[in-house]
Amino acid sequence: MPSLEDVANEIKAILEDVRNNTNTIKGHTNSIKANTDTIVNQLGQLDTDVKFGFINLAQGLQVLIALGIQENLLSAENNKQNEAIICWLTNIANTLCDVKHNTDQEVALQTDISATLHHIDDGGDLVHSREALDVANRQALEERIEKCCPPEKPPVQPCFEPCAPPPPARFEPVKTDWKPVRFDGQESGHR
Repeated sequence: MPSLEDVANEIKAILEDVRNNTNTIKGHTNSIKANTDTIVNQLGQLDTDVKFGFINLAQGLQVLIALGIQENLLSAENNKQNEAIICWLTNIANTLCDVKHNTDQEVALQTDISATLHHIDDGGDLVHSREALDVANRQALEERIEKCCPPEKPPVQPCFEPCAPPPPARFEPVKTDWKPVRFDGQESGHR
């Protein structure tokens, strides 16, 4: 049977082991707590980084959307101007087509009239030679009078109604002075 002193020494050794193990557990617990605090800090920083990243992304997308809207407005304005240009070109093409048809008809008519008049003129000169000489003198006099005092020309009439140009749109460019938010809460210098 062990003595009381042996039992006390054995209990003392067990208590010493319990204390050593408790101190080891305490050290591990403190290490776990320190690691947990580090992880919490890192998660907090990651959360902050993600929030600023989303803020920057949202603001950048907002600028891109505003620029897209502005581009659509400018494209619509350009389409209106193109419609006015097409209207003018159509009017010009129609006018040129009318001029060509009229010119073709006039040339054919004038050729017939010229041949007929030459024939009549030649016959008339043979029959009425004295009168032909009077007509030639009168024509020379009229030419001199026209050189001195030319007759007034009638005003030129418009060929068609003018195309109405689109009214210019009020243009205000989108301000693109956006700067990303820095992690310290200030704006950065990058654009």
